[in-house]
Amino acid sequence: MTSHSLMIAGIAVLAAGTFLMRVAGYRLGSRLNFSPATQTMLSDAATTLLLAVAATSALFEGHHFAGYARVTGVSVALFLAWRKAPLMVIIIAAAAVTALLRGFGIQ
Repeated sequence: MTSHSLMIAGIAVLAAGTFLMRVAGYRLGSRLNFSPATQTMLSDAATTLLLAVAATSALFEGHHFAGYARVTGVSVALFLAWRKAPLMVIIIAAAAVTALLRGFGIQ
Protein backbone atom coordinates (compact mmCIF):
# COMPACT_ATOMS: atom_id res chain seq x y z
CA MET A 1 0.00 0.00 0.00
CA THR A 2 1.49 3.35 -1.02
CA SER A 3 1.64 6.39 1.18
CA HIS A 4 -1.06 8.12 -0.86
CA SER A 5 -3.55 5.27 -0.62
CA LEU A 6 -2.76 4.84 3.09
CA MET A 7 -3.63 8.50 3.65
CA ILE A 8 -6.91 8.12 1.76
CA ALA A 9 -7.75 5.01 3.79
CA GLY A 10 -7.04 6.92 7.01
CA ILE A 11 -9.29 9.77 5.95
CA ALA A 12 -12.06 7.31 5.07
CA VAL A 13 -11.77 5.58 8.46
CA LEU A 14 -11.90 8.91 10.30
CA ALA A 15 -14.89 10.05 8.23
CA ALA A 16 -16.76 6.81 8.92
CA GLY A 17 -15.97 7.02 12.64
CA THR A 18 -17.14 10.62 12.80
CA PHE A 19 -20.36 9.75 11.00
CA LEU A 20 -21.03 6.80 13.32
CA MET A 21 -20.41 8.94 16.41
CA ARG A 22 -22.86 11.56 15.19
CA VAL A 23 -25.51 8.96 14.39
CA ALA A 24 -25.00 7.31 17.78
CA GLY A 25 -25.38 10.68 19.51
CA TYR A 26 -28.59 11.37 17.65
CA ARG A 27 -30.05 7.93 18.36
CA LEU A 28 -28.94 7.70 21.99
CA GLY A 29 -29.55 11.32 22.92
CA SER A 30 -33.22 10.85 23.67
CA ARG A 31 -32.71 7.51 25.46
CA LEU A 32 -30.10 8.62 27.99
CA ASN A 33 -31.25 10.63 30.97
CA PHE A 34 -28.55 12.62 32.72
CA SER A 35 -29.00 14.42 35.98
CA PRO A 36 -28.84 18.23 35.85
CA ALA A 37 -25.46 18.13 37.60
CA THR A 38 -24.07 15.77 34.94
CA GLN A 39 -25.45 17.90 32.12
CA THR A 40 -23.81 20.98 33.63
CA MET A 41 -20.51 19.14 34.02
CA LEU A 42 -20.57 17.97 30.38
CA SER A 43 -21.34 21.49 29.18
CA ASP A 44 -18.52 22.93 31.29
CA ALA A 45 -16.11 20.25 30.04
CA ALA A 46 -16.78 21.19 26.41
CA THR A 47 -16.27 24.87 27.19
CA THR A 48 -13.03 24.15 29.04
CA LEU A 49 -11.69 22.08 26.15
CA LEU A 50 -12.45 24.81 23.62
CA LEU A 51 -10.86 27.44 25.85
CA ALA A 52 -7.71 25.34 26.23
CA VAL A 53 -7.39 24.90 22.46
CA ALA A 54 -7.93 28.62 21.88
CA ALA A 55 -5.36 29.60 24.52
CA THR A 56 -2.78 27.20 23.13
CA SER A 57 -3.32 28.49 19.59
CA ALA A 58 -3.10 32.09 20.75
CA LEU A 59 0.10 31.68 22.75
CA PHE A 60 2.14 29.17 20.77
CA GLU A 61 3.12 28.55 17.17
CA GLY A 62 4.52 25.05 17.05
CA HIS A 63 6.79 24.69 20.05
CA HIS A 64 7.63 28.39 20.31
CA PHE A 65 5.98 31.46 21.78
CA ALA A 66 3.79 33.12 19.12
CA GLY A 67 4.95 36.63 19.96
CA TYR A 68 3.54 39.66 21.68
CA ALA A 69 1.73 40.94 18.58
CA ARG A 70 -0.52 37.86 18.37
CA VAL A 71 -1.14 37.82 22.12
CA THR A 72 -2.10 41.51 22.05
CA GLY A 73 -4.43 40.94 19.08
CA VAL A 74 -6.13 38.06 20.87
CA SER A 75 -6.42 40.20 24.01
CA VAL A 76 -8.13 42.94 22.02
CA ALA A 77 -10.51 40.36 20.57
CA LEU A 78 -11.30 39.01 24.03
CA PHE A 79 -11.96 42.50 25.37
CA LEU A 80 -14.27 43.36 22.48
CA ALA A 81 -16.10 40.04 22.83
CA TRP A 82 -16.55 40.74 26.53
CA ARG A 83 -18.03 44.14 25.61
CA LYS A 84 -20.38 42.32 23.17
CA ALA A 85 -19.06 43.95 20.00
CA PRO A 86 -20.18 42.54 16.63
CA LEU A 87 -18.08 39.63 15.34
CA MET A 88 -16.82 41.52 12.28
CA VAL A 89 -15.61 44.38 14.48
CA ILE A 90 -13.79 41.91 16.73
CA ILE A 91 -12.06 40.17 13.81
CA ILE A 92 -11.04 43.38 12.05
CA ALA A 93 -9.82 45.06 15.25
CA ALA A 94 -7.76 42.04 16.31
CA ALA A 95 -6.22 41.70 12.86
CA ALA A 96 -5.49 45.44 12.68
CA VAL A 97 -3.81 45.53 16.10
CA THR A 98 -1.70 42.49 15.26
CA ALA A 99 -0.74 43.92 11.85
CA LEU A 100 0.15 47.31 13.31
CA LEU A 101 2.36 45.79 15.99
CA ARG A 102 4.09 43.58 13.44
CA GLY A 103 4.47 46.62 11.17
CA PHE A 104 6.28 48.41 14.00
CA GLY A 105 8.59 45.40 14.35
CA ILE A 106 7.06 43.82 17.42
CA GLN A 107 6.86 40.10 16.89
